[in-house]
Amino acid sequence: MRRKHLLSLLMLCTGVALLIAATTVGVASSATQKASSAKALRGGTLRVNQSAGAFDTLDPGLAYVTNDWEVLYSTQLLLVNFPNKAGAAGSQLFPEAARAFPTISKNGKTVTFNLRSGQRFNDGSPVTAASYQRAWERILSPKMYAQYGIFDQLNKMVVGAQKFTDGKAAHISGISAKGLTLTFHLTKANPTFVSIMGMQWFGAVKPSMKYTKSSGGVLKYPSAGPYYIATNQPGRLVVLKRNKFYHGSRLANPNQIVIQSFPNSNGEASLLQIEKNQVDFDMAGVPAADVKTVAAKYGGPNKGQFHVGTQACIIWEAFNNAKAPTDNVNVRKALNYAIGRTPIIKQLGPYAGAASDQILVKGLPGYKKFSIYGNYPNFAKAKAVGGSALSNAPTLNIYYNQASAVRTTEATFEAAQLSHIGLKTKLEPSDPTDYYGPIETKGTDYNIAHSGWCADYFDPFDFINVNFDGRSIQQTGNVDYFYFNNSSFNSQMDHAASLSGPARSAAYAALDKTLMSKYAPAFPLYVPTFRYLTSKRVKNVIYSNYFGYPILNAMSVG
Repeated sequence: MRRKHLLSLLMLCTGVALLIAATTVGVASSATQKASSAKALRGGTLRVNQSAGAFDTLDPGLAYVTNDWEVLYSTQLLLVNFPNKAGAAGSQLFPEAARAFPTISKNGKTVTFNLRSGQRFNDGSPVTAASYQRAWERILSPKMYAQYGIFDQLNKMVVGAQKFTDGKAAHISGISAKGLTLTFHLTKANPTFVSIMGMQWFGAVKPSMKYTKSSGGVLKYPSAGPYYIATNQPGRLVVLKRNKFYHGSRLANPNQIVIQSFPNSNGEASLLQIEKNQVDFDMAGVPAADVKTVAAKYGGPNKGQFHVGTQACIIWEAFNNAKAPTDNVNVRKALNYAIGRTPIIKQLGPYAGAASDQILVKGLPGYKKFSIYGNYPNFAKAKAVGGSALSNAPTLNIYYNQASAVRTTEATFEAAQLSHIGLKTKLEPSDPTDYYGPIETKGTDYNIAHSGWCADYFDPFDFINVNFDGRSIQQTGNVDYFYFNNSSFNSQMDHAASLSGPARSAAYAALDKTLMSKYAPAFPLYVPTFRYLTSKRVKNVIYSNYFGYPILNAMSVG
């Protein structure tokens, strides 16, 4: 799933108004300390587990999954970033590597950042404007495993970016890097540009950082944020160590952060380790089967060691619109009626989230609540809608992570529900160390796959255009892993993206409803929360709605 933004605020900069995305960052523990006491909290090793999963990649030019971005937040130095503060103070972007927010020309098409002097990577080399130019090049280069920037249409945003993306230029002509001055020449004024710069793709990298065709990316590289990656053993171990050259305002409380991944674990052992103070936090959260017991044992959410944080995300079952039987719209609508949202959510235990059958989430411009398919199975309606397409359907493949007890139960439940409408199913287990790779590859044979989306930046474009524009489909690394491509809907998305203000919101509200009522390319399931336990050693728990995690570098151990 990707990843991240919740609130937005309007900030005036030179020439034009900028829409600066922000997130709700709240204190999620009664043990939380104020940032002013951070010096007293520094030291020790923060011990983190990651049950039933692993990092896809910690290469910032390829990372596009929430847990990857959680780690990169601790290692990256961005031009603009989110502070390690609780409440309202932590809810808006601030200039981090930049001396101030950018200056913008009167026509809104020239954006200039001036960097602070003296900033360094962990190897001691200086951070310059060229560090950010290279980050942009890596996110769009055809020499990378995936050109993820095209999904946010960055190739259309900056002058010369399309030519670079097509492999016809060595650099993006619209980006100028001279010393500590970085200038972007935009194809047109873009009120979300500064928000976009807060994504983890755009942290400083060495100007010589290599391109890579590996899905795992570059494993280790110099970083300029509070920490750097000292050890990276995919699927096993990541060690972050403090960058002695970082002198910014974000926290670097632990001496090191040790993250062990257990792709084949269901989290029960990890929970026990946290309760025994042998581990401090599990990035997988509390296992669903244990939430009720844990909540009761620790006095409910956000009163001590047990925490619940909201997320600006939508969890869905993705349908493969390019493979029978889910290439048939009537089958996809029938699935939306037959599976049932509330029964799945109940399997996840208390505080799991709220059912939803739409793509946009509350708080996004254009969000307008509706319900088309209901939250409980309706087999009669499913059969009526599906008609002969159901009786003639081939076997439907349900792709799932067998290392997760929750995902296994969910897949089994879905298979049982679909048998009621005459569909034959096959459970297709994933490689627990590479869940997204197969479904993001064109020609994949899945029909249903559990996934979801969190905002890259806070605009409905990021939920609808990014995920459902079939013109972006490539051989590998697809964000549109629904393989949904409809020319009429593409045109409607283009029109909505060209609008601003109330007209933009209204257009996206209509698109949200049209997408699910007419095409149903997915099965939106629920808006999630994150339920997690911390050890008694942990203090200074600051939860970020943007990342959907507590901030690792802010945690202290003692």
